[in-house]
Amino acid sequence: YAGRALLLFEPEFGGRHLWFVLTDPEDDQVVAVMLRTAKAFTDPTVILRPGEHPFIHHDSSVRYSTARHFLVPAIHQALATGQCHLRQDMAKPLLKRVRDGLLQSPYTVHVLRAHCLTRFQA
Repeated sequence: YAGRALLLFEPEFGGRHLWFVLTDPEDDQVVAVMLRTAKAFTDPTVILRPGEHPFIHHDSSVRYSTARHFLVPAIHQALATGQCHLRQDMAKPLLKRVRDGLLQSPYTVHVLRAHCLTRFQA
């Protein structure tokens, strides 16, 4: 559901990264976005500071270019096999801030932005 935080192992992104779920399940899918350590070249739309979420210990960029659909059954399978671990849910103000960033970031895929715009208003 929206606000969940998942520590997910993804070889294509070089290991484990925190993902924030931004939508509630619909047709067994959710939209999630990855966080990475903030660097000079990363998306500056939303930078999270230590303390904004218990998992964050250094400045982290919400990487809106990574936003995508995840199948809920695949998340459950990853949890069962240890490829994914639940972390503390996002506070509602943080969820709103990250969602607003997805709508504003120039790196968000247009079709995903349109999809989320209708879901965020519900």
